[in-house]
Amino acid sequence: MRQRITALVLAGVSAFAVGCTTVAGGKAVPADHSGPLPQNPVAVSALDGLLLETNQINTALNATSMKVWFSADAMWDWSSSISDKDCLPLDGPAQDKVYAGSGWTAIRGQRLDDSVDDAKGRDHYAIQAVIAYPSARDANAFYDSSAQTWSACANRRFSDLPQGKPPVLWTVAGITKASGTLSTSEVQEGGDGWTCQRALTVRNNVAIDVLACASPLAGGSAVGIAEQIAAKVARQ
Repeated sequence: MRQRITALVLAGVSAFAVGCTTVAGGKAVPADHSGPLPQNPVAVSALDGLLLETNQINTALNATSMKVWFSADAMWDWSSSISDKDCLPLDGPAQDKVYAGSGWTAIRGQRLDDSVDDAKGRDHYAIQAVIAYPSARDANAFYDSSAQTWSACANRRFSDLPQGKPPVLWTVAGITKASGTLSTSEVQEGGDGWTCQRALTVRNNVAIDVLACASPLAGGSAVGIAEQIAAKVARQ
């Protein structure tokens, strides 16, 4: 859950984003990662080096002062704070209950924003995560299943339910798949244009899961971050 603080939302609540699926003819479309599957999986020890530098995240979001809030080596779990569990895959990257049973072996992630100590002053927010699988085939299987699960929340509304705070309503757009990347956007109701984008792609045995939020949000921000990380995976 990553809300922007407004006059209607009490201080202390963070800013959030949603996910995406690929739909063609009314049905989710599996990933099309052409070419042979890579033979040498990316090692867990290399995951930290796949994350973008802070200055790259700033550039992607047209920001200047974003910093790492904290780093993670475990999945997040926001499942108790969402009104519709079908929308959990879009609620944010690297969710424990979304990845459960998919066979993942390790995660590295970061949360970044430009107002770590004061949510009311936040203008940009991002999460980048890379998740390792035993093989490229396993990672692609997760991507293909995500095309199905993301579509369950496409073109819908759902609420974040922060403890002790008013619900925060989000309107989710449709799901897009382009060049092997799932993406979607969502807008916070009463959030002064606060918009988030989700992106998910796979390279080799690594799933790349990204959230970007801002007001206004530059088009393709999360996708751009995911593609830059994917390029780093390809160089391994």
